[in-house]
Amino acid sequence: MGSGFIVDSNGYIVTNSHVIGDGNYKNITVSLIDGSIETGNVLWYDTNLDLAIVKINKTRLPAAELGNSDELMVGEPAVAIGNPMTLDLERTVTQGIISGLNRSIQFEDGTVIEPLIQTDASINSGNSGGPLFNAKGQVIGINTAKMTSAEGLGFAIPINIIKPVLTQVVTGGTFIPVYVGITGMDIETYEMLYGVDLMADYGVIIIETMKDSPAREAGLQPNDVIIEIDGKKTEYMVDIQKKLYEYQDGDKSEFKILRNGEELKLVLTLRNRPDGI
Repeated sequence: MGSGFIVDSNGYIVTNSHVIGDGNYKNITVSLIDGSIETGNVLWYDTNLDLAIVKINKTRLPAAELGNSDELMVGEPAVAIGNPMTLDLERTVTQGIISGLNRSIQFEDGTVIEPLIQTDASINSGNSGGPLFNAKGQVIGINTAKMTSAEGLGFAIPINIIKPVLTQVVTGGTFIPVYVGITGMDIETYEMLYGVDLMADYGVIIIETMKDSPAREAGLQPNDVIIEIDGKKTEYMVDIQKKLYEYQDGDKSEFKILRNGEELKLVLTLRNRPDGI
């Protein structure tokens, strides 16, 4: 059991990937506020970001207004809504503040989700996938986890991360991601694993480029360190993945890299990700 919220009057719902079984279910049961039960069709999910989009066959639904999570400030009010623990406590509202920004949490399986909004609004089991609101009543995050080892630690995924995906899904019915065509690793992990100093403060080191990929065609090479994509700082592979959500087939993107200690800029022509990658 989990929570979700309607983002479009034609039945589009945002929730967490783990709420819909991380892709194990094509359809789920959705309980609406009027007591009706609908079948939800899973349109898209991302296990790395713990996000999913579901659609029910119902229209003229009240939709939540989405805010701008990039404008959040520590200390401002936050309100969480969800179904903590059981349906007997469905649609519980809790209040707190934004306690921190750009947080990361690591689960037992090693999965890391970031960047996250930290809040002290009470978030418990079953709240996952529910909305986190600002003082204007706008959704600024998707509740995703609670640290069981301490009270007052709740986390939400910034709403801006899923906005580009929502636009494609609502207008076109599906989301087709573009790809770069690399395998890589953040340099901190790489340096610890291999005992080397890459002489960079942050970035993603390229382990391998795929044949006929945008990366190889643009000249990216193994051991290059990606530090920026279109001016956006890149520290982890997930940063690349999130940034790519903003692009469509044929878009160009400028990658700033370090190669043998020198900064270079390469322009990639992004393409739709082939099946199986």
